[in-house]
Amino acid sequence: MFQRITIFLIFSLCSSLHAQTYRYLILFKDKASNTYSLNKPEAFLSSKSLERRTKNLVAITQQDLPVSETYLNQVRATGARILFPLKWINGALIAQKPNEIKKTLALNSVKGLYWNFPADSSQANQIQSGNLSTNASPDYGNSITQITQLGIDQMHAKGVTGAGTLITLLDDGYKNANTVPYLQNLFTDKRVIATLSTDPSLSSVYNAGGHGTNVLSTIAGYESGKLIGTAFKASFALAQTEESYHELIVEEANWLRGAEWADSLGTDILSSSLGYSTFDNPQHNHSHSDLNGKSTLVSKAAAWAASKGILCTISAGNEGSNSWKFITAPADADSILTVGSVNALGTLSTFSSTGPSFDGRVKPDVVAMGSSTSVGFIDGTIGTSNGTSFSAPLIAGLAAGLVQTFPRHKAQQIRQAILKSGNQFKSTDMLRGFGIPNYNKASELMELILGNEPSSSNISVFPNPVSPGSPLHINMPFEKAAVDVINSAGEIVHSFQLDESESSIYLGPFVSGKYYFRFTAESTVQTIPVLIL
Repeated sequence: MFQRITIFLIFSLCSSLHAQTYRYLILFKDKASNTYSLNKPEAFLSSKSLERRTKNLVAITQQDLPVSETYLNQVRATGARILFPLKWINGALIAQKPNEIKKTLALNSVKGLYWNFPADSSQANQIQSGNLSTNASPDYGNSITQITQLGIDQMHAKGVTGAGTLITLLDDGYKNANTVPYLQNLFTDKRVIATLSTDPSLSSVYNAGGHGTNVLSTIAGYESGKLIGTAFKASFALAQTEESYHELIVEEANWLRGAEWADSLGTDILSSSLGYSTFDNPQHNHSHSDLNGKSTLVSKAAAWAASKGILCTISAGNEGSNSWKFITAPADADSILTVGSVNALGTLSTFSSTGPSFDGRVKPDVVAMGSSTSVGFIDGTIGTSNGTSFSAPLIAGLAAGLVQTFPRHKAQQIRQAILKSGNQFKSTDMLRGFGIPNYNKASELMELILGNEPSSSNISVFPNPVSPGSPLHINMPFEKAAVDVINSAGEIVHSFQLDESESSIYLGPFVSGKYYFRFTAESTVQTIPVLIL
């Protein structure tokens, strides 16, 4: 997705061609022989992750269980090295010699390969290489335009800076991020809570990849008069999943590993400025028909992350002026925010990838300033750069502000509010989607749709979940209340009046999903989430 200056060197872990070691993505048949249980999720998910799932009404399923350690040990016994397990697909990325992989595939526990080839194979067995606050209004310097375009200056004026939210970035590395002056506050405050590298040769995420540092600066940067990030008080988890010096399909497995890691940490927002369409080996290339939100591994990973209650902001891609033109994976995933690029005037950037997804969904979802965006560089200087790589993290900062403002609201509710706050919400297209979102407008929508939820409700609704056709019992401390039933898109689908403090209603032929019952009585507004099965 971002331009690379590269040279080539021959890939060989050993002197003999037959002794080369490749990475393979294997799948297991089941999750038997597992020491973990769905009854004790605290053993494999953090408390923050569990809290986020509870808030978002996300059930813990077999998909969340770790890969069987027994099965992993069986793979190790064949001579393979486990690089990392992948629980969402019940598999593992392993390193093994081609003449030994058959030993692994012969195991009773192994279903097969996810791809029928080594995940890091390229046409020529080559890889590419290269040179290794306060609530007072900040002085935004040249970053003022990208800030005001989204209403982030108004957000900051209210003291909303992303504090208390956790943002995970998936990128190529964060070279010098721990030493550059514009990120000094981030590290002084110890708000980088964890790092991850999927590259077995990389000792630290701060030793490689400058693109991730550029991206991080747009959210977390703080150097008065030069650069202010959109959520400069947020906490961060930094994952290196991109292998900058080549383009191999294994990077999609790396991305999945990063998403699973983000989930386990309790991440509120996942932002990634990576996109995949073509690879060093043309046989691995995606077609536009693959961009249906379901076909590529990386798009599946993004959709799974969204299903766990994580708000994902994904760059649309920089293919607008190229022959490809369309968005790249995982920007085609459903239930995420795919972010395109505009300039300071709101005009579409010529390089910004366009929609729709192959199955006809609006893409990109929203846009932000990706032309002449103020960013920080690995040498500590601040300048400008271009790409949807920078518009996506700007939106991540906006989302962090909304999470901070509405801490009990669901990720998809916030996503819908961002969409509806776009300046072309009523006239969406496949160039700018819903348009440029705005913090104040999104906040108003959140309050309008859901009211101001108290920490504990005085209203009881049971059973919850409930089946259509079954009675739903309501107890409330009011004699009368107006009730609006709101779907996950923020639309009122039914309204009725309750004239007694204790009532039973029948839902009829409701479509399964999450709904929100908004009770309005006197000067009180309370909203109760209800899951209809």
